[in-house]
Amino acid sequence: MKKILLTLTLLTAWGGNKASAQLYNLSLDAWSKEGKVWSPNAADAPSRTWDSGNKGTIVLGKNVTEPEEEFVAVKGPGKRAARLRSEFIGMAGIGKFASACLYTGQFLKVVGMKGAQMSFGLPYSRRPASLHGYYAYKPGKIDYASKEHASKKGTTDQGLIEIYLTSWSEPFVIDNTQGIGLNPKAPYVIGYGVLELDKATDGYVEFDIPVVYVSDKTPTYIGIIAASSKWGDSFTGSTGSILYLDELEIR
Repeated sequence: MKKILLTLTLLTAWGGNKASAQLYNLSLDAWSKEGKVWSPNAADAPSRTWDSGNKGTIVLGKNVTEPEEEFVAVKGPGKRAARLRSEFIGMAGIGKFASACLYTGQFLKVVGMKGAQMSFGLPYSRRPASLHGYYAYKPGKIDYASKEHASKKGTTDQGLIEIYLTSWSEPFVIDNTQGIGLNPKAPYVIGYGVLELDKATDGYVEFDIPVVYVSDKTPTYIGIIAASSKWGDSFTGSTGSILYLDELEIR
C-alpha cells in the first residue's frame, strides 16, 4: 500500500482540544443491510453516524455506496472500507446520473426524478485540528453533464472529501431540487477543510485535511461528506469514477 501524507497548505487555527471526540464507525468497518439497502452502520449501532444516497438509488435496484472487504487500507479480521461508485441510475436510457456519497447525517427522501433531500451534520462541540484517513480514487471522463456544467463533458471527473464545523441549532437540510447545498463561506461555518481529488491513485493514499477556523466560537455540529463525483448534486460526473474511503479519524 502506497502511503503518501498529503498536507494541504492551508493556515490552520487549533482550538486546543488535543483529544478530539471520535464519532461512531469512523473506521467504516461496520455495515448492515436494511432490506436491500446497504447502510454504513451496524444493525445494533449505539448511534448512527453515516448515511448515503442508497435509499434513493435502490428504487432502481442499485446501491452506489457499498462495503469493500478485499481492497482495504488496513487489513485484519472484520476490516472493511467504503466503496463509492458513480453510476447512471435508470433503465433504457431513462434516469439520472448519480454520484455515490457518504456523509454524517440521514437520507430524508427522493423528490421525484429531480433529486433528493438529506439531513446533514451531527451534534459536536470540539475544535479538531484535522480529518485524517485513507482514500483511493479512480476518476473517469465525465459522460453525463447538466446544462450548467455542459463544458465539463469529456474532462476528467473529480472527487471530494470535506469536513465542516458549524453553529447550526439542528441538522442542515440539503435539497438539490431547490439548489440548497453546503457553502464553506456561509456565516454558519466555524471551521472547514477540503480535499479535492483530481488524479488516479496507485492504491491507498494517506491524507490529513486541516480544519481552517474562521471563528473562535465553539461548534455545535460537525459534518463530513465524501463524493465520487464532485458535481454529482448537479447530475454531472463519470460512470467510471470510484472512490474508496477507509480508517477515518478526527484529530
